[in-house]
Formats: sequence, structure tokens, C-alpha cells
Amino acid sequence: MKLKLLLPILALATSCNTADDSYEIELHCGECGGAKVTLCLYTDENISELSTTTFEHGRAVFKGNVSEPQLMYLFVEGARDYLPVFVENSDIDIDYVFARPSRSVVTGSVCHKKFSDFLQSYSAYSDKGTGIDKMIENAEENADTLMLQRLTENLRVLEHEKVEFQRQYVVQNINSPVAAYILSTDLMHKLNISELDSITALFPNEIKGSIYLKQVAEYRASMPTDTATQNN
Repeated sequence: MKLKLLLPILALATSCNTADDSYEIELHCGECGGAKVTLCLYTDENISELSTTTFEHGRAVFKGNVSEPQLMYLFVEGARDYLPVFVENSDIDIDYVFARPSRSVVTGSVCHKKFSDFLQSYSAYSDKGTGIDKMIENAEENADTLMLQRLTENLRVLEHEKVEFQRQYVVQNINSPVAAYILSTDLMHKLNISELDSITALFPNEIKGSIYLKQVAEYRASMPTDTATQNN
């Protein structure tokens, strides 16, 4: 399962009492029965299982701590998809929807709220791209060369708009770990060296040690100095 930026839109809600240096994730799901649920990290293209528990009386709880806010994933046994949650050391409450995990309501993490807001806006570009892809398939089947050229140009323009939207969101939320995460996924591959360096330099010192900015630095080090990478 590919866990990248294009994730289901989340809406978000919190309760509980935990220490400042820990998190408590409480899931509520009346239709989950005794299903197992696993909390995972996704790093370096691998899934790392942190903990597994079972719903009891419609409730499941995870406790732990993170050195910095991180995007994690909840896998509920038998559900149709995973649920991404930006976890920080706070109380996080989740009303989990078994049939549609993306409709689950999550509250308690400021970072998750920013992440959810980003996904909600970004999804409009993704939906538009999916529509263009389908029209391109039809144009290819009908050998409609003129339509194919026009749709290909529309897709190029859309890709440019997506990059600009991500770039602006990162700059506007530069004080948030979510901005570092967004930069570390699809966006950094769309920027050239000077663009990547200029954005990275904007992050405050308390975020510059983020695991996500470390991933950006590793990618930056792998880029040829004469790279021709451009925005699309």
C-alpha cells in the first residue's frame, strides 16, 4: 500500500489527560467490535508497527511519546483503508468510521488540523487531475489528436498549479512540522536546488532538526549541482 501525500481528506475533534511529554490516542467505533487496530510509522518506504491493540466496548487506546510531531497510520482489521494521523504529544480523540476511515473525525492535534486543512484543499487538484486522466484515456481510444494535445497541456498547467499551491502552503506554515513533511514528499522533487535551498532556509531552528527536513537534506545532497529540475 503506497502511503504518500495523496491521502483521504480528514475532518477533525479531543479529550483525555496525558503528560506534556506523551500522547494518548483514543479511538471510538461502535461498529468495530473486537477488531484489532495497529498504529504504524511509514519511513524510508517501510511500514514500522509501533503497537497493536483491540477494540473493547467500542474503544481502543494507544499511549506513547514522540520527540517531534510525526505522521502515523492507523490500520483497523477489515477496514477498507488506513487512517493517517499527525501525532504530537497531546490527547487525540478519534471517532472512527469503519466503512469510510477517511470520514473519521480526529481532534486534539494542532499539527493534524493543519495537515487536514492542507489535504482538503489539495484534493481539489487531485480530483481535477483524475478527471483529466480519464479524458486523456478516452481521447487516446478515439485517436483524437487535437483533444489529446489540449488535455496534455491542461495536465501540465495543473501540475504547475499543484506545485505552486504546495509551495505557498509550506511558506505560509513554515513554523509547523507539517510544512516540513509536505516539502519532504512530492514537492522537493519538483524544485531545483536554489528553490529547495531558499525554502529550507526559512524554517525556524526548532524545526530544522525534523526527520522530514533530514529527508530533504538527503535528497538535496543527491541532486547534481547542474540539475535541470524545474517546476511543472
